[in-house]
Amino acid sequence: MQPLFDYFKFARLLNIKDGRIDLMGVPINIIPTAILVDFQKELVSSMGLEKAYDKIYGISKTGSFKYNSEFIKKQGFKDKRIILDWQTKIVTFSGWGNLQLSAVDLTNDSVVVKYDNSPFPLEYKKSNYPVDFIATAFTAGGVSAAFGKDMDSFESKCIALGDPYCEVIVGLPEKIKTARLALWKKLKLIA
Repeated sequence: MQPLFDYFKFARLLNIKDGRIDLMGVPINIIPTAILVDFQKELVSSMGLEKAYDKIYGISKTGSFKYNSEFIKKQGFKDKRIILDWQTKIVTFSGWGNLQLSAVDLTNDSVVVKYDNSPFPLEYKKSNYPVDFIATAFTAGGVSAAFGKDMDSFESKCIALGDPYCEVIVGLPEKIKTARLALWKKLKLIA
């Protein structure tokens, strides 16, 4: 398999010049994972888990939706499976772990994404809650753009919880909210 860096360079979707990196026409930065982890931990500590989660998730989902909508438009993509394939390549290339689509159900508007070898929860260390707020929201925003409708997601498995990989389930908002709250109750994060 061709390395992802070469894949993006070949497709002329990665431009590195004069101290700037653009991926598909959008400026990106390379940030040490520890900075993002410490930022999230501080927000959880100061705001509480639910408020910090809602804030990080909301901002990250909106940003991901905008980015992915523009990317889909620029590339002229129509096929949802092709879009999802490209999105997994982008997120893997960006250093969030090795993404794999575990399940895609276009009829029932659901996607399950496996984040293998994700550096965020490895840096976060052991936690009593799923820690991938940003990646979970990126996934929801990306799938929303791909499906052309509002979708949400939650992290059902997390390396920081002791799982062998992280898993994000995407679906229609009410269904996802119910499933996330059930998991959080099971983990004793909420009453």
